[in-house]
Amino acid sequence: MKAALLIEPGKIEIRDVPVPSPGQGEVLVRIREAGICGSDYAKFTGQLGGPYGIIPGHEAAGEIAALGPGVQWHEPGDRVVIQPNIACGECEICRRGRENICPRKVRLGIDVHGAFAQYVTLPARYVWKLPANLSFSEGVLAEPLAVALHGFNKAPSFSGECVLIYGAGVIGLFFIRLAFLAGSRVAALDTAAPRLAVAARLGAERTFGSLQEVEGEAGSFAVVYETSGTADALSHIVRICEPGARIVLTGLPKEGTPVFASQIVRKELLIQGSMIYKNEFSGALDLLAKGAIGSEHFISALNPLEKLGQALAD
Repeated sequence: MKAALLIEPGKIEIRDVPVPSPGQGEVLVRIREAGICGSDYAKFTGQLGGPYGIIPGHEAAGEIAALGPGVQWHEPGDRVVIQPNIACGECEICRRGRENICPRKVRLGIDVHGAFAQYVTLPARYVWKLPANLSFSEGVLAEPLAVALHGFNKAPSFSGECVLIYGAGVIGLFFIRLAFLAGSRVAALDTAAPRLAVAARLGAERTFGSLQEVEGEAGSFAVVYETSGTADALSHIVRICEPGARIVLTGLPKEGTPVFASQIVRKELLIQGSMIYKNEFSGALDLLAKGAIGSEHFISALNPLEKLGQALAD
């Protein structure tokens, strides 16, 4: 099969490699389309680290090509999307039902070969059937949408509440749409004008292009979803949110985050971390199938596998 191997930071090579065979409880998926994630870019540039000579990619949709021994609830030809974070299922954290934060989870495309290839294998319980009315492109969106849905469910916003999405990348844009669907009054902060233009189309009433602009609205946000991963985000959010606000953190800062704990106490803020997803894939697929998300705003280009290196560099 054709596969894109990340040889070293900044270097992708398209090679012929053996098609993997599904083991016990696994399926072989023929990849039809795969999305480029921020973590793929971080892996490509060397920021994420980990092994090289690996096939990256994890946001993907395709068809089941073969079943491993013991698989009974899928059939070859099933259209599926991939859930790419595979928990051990045995540790104490997993036994508590929190597989999303399993310390031994395996990440497709980061720890093991991933989806920028014609085929990939993974446990059968980590693939989801793609609704008949969704294209493979739309199916690819299920994974990042599940990330946002998990965070939104941690502290959902309600009708009429003022909500700020701090960072309007893909995950932030999904948060914007989810808050809009909940009837909230949505604002978005980002330094990139094209992202803010999409934010407005997805339901943001107000958009801010700088921290200075959003400072003028300090004290008016009942819920803040942080998706930027910038080091100073939380300290800024603590200042501008209203007393009693709920704050959900999905970004992963590369540096330490200074925070004045006294403001958290005095405002009685609720701060919640959110890591990937647990059981949100079905909900994400349902929202996509209903046409509620506006999938067309999230698909900017389609590239052949041979141009993956350039697409990542771009």
